[in-house]
Amino acid sequence: MDNSNKKPLFFLVAAVPVTLWVGVILYYSVNLPWYDDFDPFPDFLHKWITSDSLPERLKLLFQPNNEHRMVVGKLATLVYYWVTGHLNFTLLHIAAAFFTLGTLVVFWRAFKRSTLSIWYFLPVPFLLFQLQYHLIFLWAICGWQHQPVVFFVVLSMFLLSGKRFTGALLAGVCATYAMSSGIFVWPAGVAVLLLRSQYKQLVAWVLVGAVAVGLYFYGMSAQGNESSFAFFVKNPHLSVLGFFTFLGGLFDFFPEKSIVVRSALPVVMAFMVMIWVVIWLWRQITPWLARTFGLFKNGPVVVQSESAGNLNAFLLGILSFLLVEALVIGLLRPRFGFFVMIVSNYKIYPALFLVVTYLSFVVSTQNQSVRRLALQGAAVVGLVIWSVSIYSYLPVISERRKYYTVNGYNQEHNGFGLGHVPYSEGARYVDNVMKHLVKAGVYKYPEEGNELGRQVNALTTAFPVERQVTVTHREKGIYVNDPEGTISLSRSNGEYAFVRNGERLYFFKMEPHKYNGRNFFKQYDKGFDIEIPHSSLLPGTYDLGIVNVEGAALKGGVLGKVTIP
Repeated sequence: MDNSNKKPLFFLVAAVPVTLWVGVILYYSVNLPWYDDFDPFPDFLHKWITSDSLPERLKLLFQPNNEHRMVVGKLATLVYYWVTGHLNFTLLHIAAAFFTLGTLVVFWRAFKRSTLSIWYFLPVPFLLFQLQYHLIFLWAICGWQHQPVVFFVVLSMFLLSGKRFTGALLAGVCATYAMSSGIFVWPAGVAVLLLRSQYKQLVAWVLVGAVAVGLYFYGMSAQGNESSFAFFVKNPHLSVLGFFTFLGGLFDFFPEKSIVVRSALPVVMAFMVMIWVVIWLWRQITPWLARTFGLFKNGPVVVQSESAGNLNAFLLGILSFLLVEALVIGLLRPRFGFFVMIVSNYKIYPALFLVVTYLSFVVSTQNQSVRRLALQGAAVVGLVIWSVSIYSYLPVISERRKYYTVNGYNQEHNGFGLGHVPYSEGARYVDNVMKHLVKAGVYKYPEEGNELGRQVNALTTAFPVERQVTVTHREKGIYVNDPEGTISLSRSNGEYAFVRNGERLYFFKMEPHKYNGRNFFKQYDKGFDIEIPHSSLLPGTYDLGIVNVEGAALKGGVLGKVTIP
């Protein structure tokens, strides 16, 4: 394979998944917080602005958000506020995405340590820049947790494998204070330094890691993790299956099916990949055992150049991080439901797992025919995963943006909508924080929701009777079903139910019907429905209706009157 003559073609092909990924962020991002976003971003910024005490501000910066200390994400929020005077979640999404782009750059620089043709790198961007982990790159809190962690871990292992120890330590500390998963950078570094017999650096690494992790957990509660151990004792098989499901998460091709169907392929594929991982890890361990304890001296001797040894050390560090991460997730998370093993905001880790295992294979294999087969196989797998992610997850991304948009309207005008129970104490607190930031000119709600609200308030026609929409009054809510609705990937097109009177207007995004047929790849059927909870509406008599938005056009009308006692 000729590197020089085909470089432009390589970069053109490799840019396809990266360009699409960036385009999805720019097109579908919406400047709204969601649920857990409020603590590390609006609430943090509100408290920072209203405090003029340096110790109090430092305390806010290091204050835990659930079980994480998001120092990196909070610093990014402050920098943007100092520069612009604003809080913008789309800009937070875009800025966090640079960490994943940086991860690709680090992998590229590490790959260049090998003598392989650049074409062997081609599967990497297709595996790394697919859409399965959309809840990371389109949800601010997840974006500023997982993407910096992955970047700083990868950077730390790159620097450590290249014997740039001080930089690796700094990157390790940054990983630790991005989120809790970052603490696994320290055992990963131990694996690298131990197997390279760099014992002086190992002592320093352990000491710095102990201080960083000790300060990380200082004053932090157990977050209920003690119950995870009790759950593990009763259900150890779920942790074992969870370990493989987590690592094989990119093979979750059927996101709207039952968890048994969804997790079957990830478990099988991760188990198969782990066979090679065990073989490769053994090959990394045996030279150290021979040097240190005189074991396996009669085994095959593999002579590596310094650059190849550095690349293997780099991959070993990342793989060690991922295996520890999978073990901890498999232990602590099944109690929340097995679906957590393949939730969208974990999917960046199985992507990293496949990248590392693929690179470890092509770097270690000396047989050119086998290496080419590995490239072809990885290219096919990467292309399939990337293509399926577009088919399966782009509708999810599109519908989620519409859900955010109308609930942004509800949050602005009704005091709830962006993830908290209507009229609860939490919703009232969030509403007060957001109103303060809006009044101070720090934040501004998107105009899309308000424009839709103006159009719907002006709507007086009845809904077309030929659409056969049904309204059913249930014990806890009002069920509305439109059998004719269809999904659109356009961010401007959507179907919404509304409830209004002279004082209030509420929006509820209609949800697409799930497909229950035999086609495993088909996720949705024709039609939309929604159950509007009585608890989300204040007492009164309202118009109930549906609107279909198609670009600038709005169609629909009033279905009838409803009364909430």
